[in-house]
Amino acid sequence: MHRKLNLAVVATALALLAACAKAPQDKIDAANSALESARAAEAADYAPEAWTLAQDAHNSAMNEVTAQNEKFALLRSYDQATQLLDKATQAANAAATEAATAKEAAKTRAEAVLTEAQTALDAAKTALTTAPKGKGTEADLMAMQGELDAAAASLATAQQSLADGKYLAAESSAQSIRDQANAISADIAQAKTKKR
Repeated sequence: MHRKLNLAVVATALALLAACAKAPQDKIDAANSALESARAAEAADYAPEAWTLAQDAHNSAMNEVTAQNEKFALLRSYDQATQLLDKATQAANAAATEAATAKEAAKTRAEAVLTEAQTALDAAKTALTTAPKGKGTEADLMAMQGELDAAAASLATAQQSLADGKYLAAESSAQSIRDQANAISADIAQAKTKKR
């Protein structure tokens, strides 16, 4: 009777140890979900450093989970894995938050630069109509007109990028268009000065 009781106690203790040695699935799910939320928030584009930290934290946590899973059940301890998973979740949440803030700032910048690009393009078109004409200038004027037509098409694409939420692409394109249009206006102004 006493022996059966001891065996029952030992069996219960082993069962409890085995139960305690299970991977913290709720923490794993939380870390995975947080990382996916950061990915959906485009953290890789808008918060690349925070995204890298989140990925590294997640990888470290999952490596620890894997290392514990490979151990004999009675030797497993997921304490460190649990701490790493909590850190990974926090890092991913921080990346998502940073990305959302940076994305909103990029949208504001893109809208401003698109306005500047449109203004510069309009000014260059106006300048082109008053550009000096003479021997050898017709080819240059046609080339400038071609550049402005291409810039106008690029501006429409940049505006569509803005509408699609691709703020970094819209901002970059708009900057190029603005600079190109300003350069054409400057060239025309210089030609006018030389003509005088």
